Amino acid sequence: MRGKDLKFVWQALSGEEEVGFVEPLRSELAGLVRSHIERLMIERATAERPTDFDGRLKNLAVILAEMDGNASFHLVLDILSMPETGTWLYGGRSRVHGLEALLMKGLVLPFEKTWDILEPVIQHARAHRFDSNESSLLTRAACIALFTDDPGSSLARVRELVRQNLLSVEGVEQLTYMLGYTRCADAVSLLQDLVEAGRFAEHLGATWIDALAHLDTEEARDLLLSFIDPSLPALPTGLLMHQDERLVTRLAEMVDRYPDVQLRVFALVNSPLSDQQGELLAKLLVKLGSVDAILRVLELLNDDVASAASREVRRGVKEAFVEQRPLAGSRSTFTLVPRSSNEIRRRLLHMVQNDPRRRKSAYALLSEIELWRLQHGRPDSEPRSPVLPDGSLWPLQPPV
Repeated sequence: MRGKDLKFVWQALSGEEEVGFVEPLRSELAGLVRSHIERLMIERATAERPTDFDGRLKNLAVILAEMDGNASFHLVLDILSMPETGTWLYGGRSRVHGLEALLMKGLVLPFEKTWDILEPVIQHARAHRFDSNESSLLTRAACIALFTDDPGSSLARVRELVRQNLLSVEGVEQLTYMLGYTRCADAVSLLQDLVEAGRFAEHLGATWIDALAHLDTEEARDLLLSFIDPSLPALPTGLLMHQDERLVTRLAEMVDRYPDVQLRVFALVNSPLSDQQGELLAKLLVKLGSVDAILRVLELLNDDVASAASREVRRGVKEAFVEQRPLAGSRSTFTLVPRSSNEIRRRLLHMVQNDPRRRKSAYALLSEIELWRLQHGRPDSEPRSPVLPDGSLWPLQPPV
């Protein structure tokens, strides 16, 4: 059957159709399939070898779930839960495909029945754990189980599958992706366990960050903020291997949604940050791009430390003073245009005159601003020489 993306589950629950069938053809064909299934069930009941019918019944049940899952919900579940009698799991894919089809119809799967249907898939994968096909099927089964009517209990069972190392690295990554769409608060603790174990951290980076951003609970937000907030428990740094820009993007989206998170982020500039935390915080504030954010990022300057955060501060200040304006008719060409940022300039002047810890760094930025003005011009709203209240001359003398 068709591959399915289970994140569509919530759209299906709201009444949206994944596939549009033509009526009355759908109803007519669904009726024919259901009638044929009923005849096979009668034959099976009197047959010498009733299990010979099971394969056909399960395949037909998948088709019926696709076309008529709402009306045939319990019939499909009963057929999919028929026991497996052979040494090989011939009905494994039908079990998975049938449950996926029901989910795409916006139906909530019953916890006990769903796990009964999936248990043969789990046991077969346990016995053939080095078979990639069985491992892939188990991953799909674990993802389906997240969407039962008892998500907390299902998450506990899925956690046990991970603990027993039944899922491959690729399977854990797919499970991580789906955890972001469960809308279950308990999913955060499983996501945290996945990376704290260490084995999966460097493989999950982008998927793990996106999953927490989609969950968007208070606990999920705290996990993302832990990379820049020293008051929160640290997570493995391997998660951010080549993924710092994605993290910054997700954090910026969070700041835009929640004013309290913005206040919390702004206050972090005065915290004792590690080099990595300082760099990430600077990237975040620069990405936010507002005057308030750039004023906060100036607090990360330090004359005694040549940190990566200082490089990000310079980039943010330049973007505040020199705009990259796209050229009309082109997506990749832009012109550099000066823009006024008098408030940021005044803050830098104040640092040069009153902040011994940042004086040299602030002076260097003021000098670069003057160089940018020589290269790209000066906005009309910006005076050539600022008015210095203490009578100092402009340009200022280099700090000693």
